[in-house]
Amino acid sequence: MADYQIDIDPNSGSFSTAFKEFYSSHFKDTWGLTRGDIDTYFYTAMTIEEKEIAKKLVRQNLNLGYTHLFKASGDLHDDKALPILYEHLQNYKDLSRKLTIGQAIWKINNDDLYQELLRELLNHSSHFTKEAHFQQVTDLKNQESIEMLLAYLNDNADFVRDLALSKLNYLLIGQHSFENRFDRKYFITRQKDEPFKNKLLLSLQHLP
Repeated sequence: MADYQIDIDPNSGSFSTAFKEFYSSHFKDTWGLTRGDIDTYFYTAMTIEEKEIAKKLVRQNLNLGYTHLFKASGDLHDDKALPILYEHLQNYKDLSRKLTIGQAIWKINNDDLYQELLRELLNHSSHFTKEAHFQQVTDLKNQESIEMLLAYLNDNADFVRDLALSKLNYLLIGQHSFENRFDRKYFITRQKDEPFKNKLLLSLQHLP
């Protein structure tokens, strides 16, 4: 896109395939990245020098406000991007955008503000926003994650309840299945069962 600030030659033979795929997915054809359809192996496969160049490219284009670049800052753990990310976080009112930026910040420095945003999501009026960001609920992999999953079983939206039920079943049995083995009532009646919740938490913490 013409509005990106690019000060390198991405076609240089000095760059690895991993870097070139990173560049292409972030600055040329971003559709696959936005939809989550591509393998982001390049974040770890790039050389140390290439990672620094990648961080700089993303950082100098954060002012454009593109969601995939906010996410890239977090995935690249670019601490130099933090001032820009915090500034954007303050400027946006939309919870969806704040959750994306908050997640990036959390990946870099574990700021507790991300947990506050996830709590805000729990009580948000838009089920579309909840659906779009539901997978982030378990990012923290702490007791709060389990409590929020259980709380989502009582959400007003059917699909959000289904997402929570599927995730809890997965944590309990350790695999995905076509049909949930345990229903909502099973989990709701055990919301105060601390050993049970600790079992769910242990399973969550062992997820990749």
